[in-house]
Amino acid sequence: MDSTMDALTRQAYATPAVRANLVNSGMISLYCDYSGSEQHVHAVACTFVFNRSLRVQAKRLEYDYALGSDYGELQAVHFSLEWLARALTEEQLRPKPKSAVVFTDCHAIERLLTKAYFADARYAVVRDDIHAILERLGTLRPDMEIRIKHMHRHKTNNALHRMAHNAARNCIGK
Repeated sequence: MDSTMDALTRQAYATPAVRANLVNSGMISLYCDYSGSEQHVHAVACTFVFNRSLRVQAKRLEYDYALGSDYGELQAVHFSLEWLARALTEEQLRPKPKSAVVFTDCHAIERLLTKAYFADARYAVVRDDIHAILERLGTLRPDMEIRIKHMHRHKTNNALHRMAHNAARNCIGK
């Protein structure tokens, strides 16, 4: 673990509201973020937190031009839900989590997930993919509540979100 991650981990444990998600053995917390550049390079990342452990992954996105940060944030939520689906099917998470929350800093996430029409159909494709993953997870784990939540004030000084933010930025070379 590099020194920045080490410092952010210490900060996460030192912040009561954030520490609560780190030590919660009944809930998986996924902090996702998107980063883009003027050179049309884009990436998403997620910090996966469960039962005192955390992991960070990032992925570069491949598309030709900027579709806006809302599109990128939808991609970040999708990336996080894919990771959650893999973890729930491939890993033996102990104790068995009762819930999962995907935290995003996208203030429009609820509107984007329920919007009926988009001017660019690619938004609808990602939204529909998110709903399909949620439906599949609901079938796989009907006893588990899965939510996507805007972070509001929870973002301020949130080291777990900062880890995802830094990973996305590093992935695009910023």
